[in-house]
Amino acid sequence: MPSFNMRYILIALVPLAVAGCVSSEDQRAMDRDKCASYGYRQGSNSFADCMMNQDQKRADDQQRTMDDLERQDRRDRRRLKDLESTAGSNIIDDRPQYDKDGSPNFDIQGNYQGCHGIGCKVDNPDQ
Repeated sequence: MPSFNMRYILIALVPLAVAGCVSSEDQRAMDRDKCASYGYRQGSNSFADCMMNQDQKRADDQQRTMDDLERQDRRDRRRLKDLESTAGSNIIDDRPQYDKDGSPNFDIQGNYQGCHGIGCKVDNPDQ
């Protein structure tokens, strides 16, 4: 389980580290260049809208990444809980087993688990 958590932590930290390498001024300059490449003139309402959209897109991407990490963490915790509960209880293996003579469909206590209904070719051999 620790390897999973470490992987998720790395996935979360890499984008933050990359974003941390870019100052807010540099990010703003990249956004200005992006909006200017769309043909908007600096100082216009459409340019301001474009800048807001760039900022919102970045925030949405970060939120989506965090939501994905949280969902993965919940799934992993649920799987670990299921594994722990399964390992901690006395569950009888109900898959077909074989007795000392090689006859199938016996559980580990020797009780017949095969077909008992009408149309069965084999009836309970214990009777």
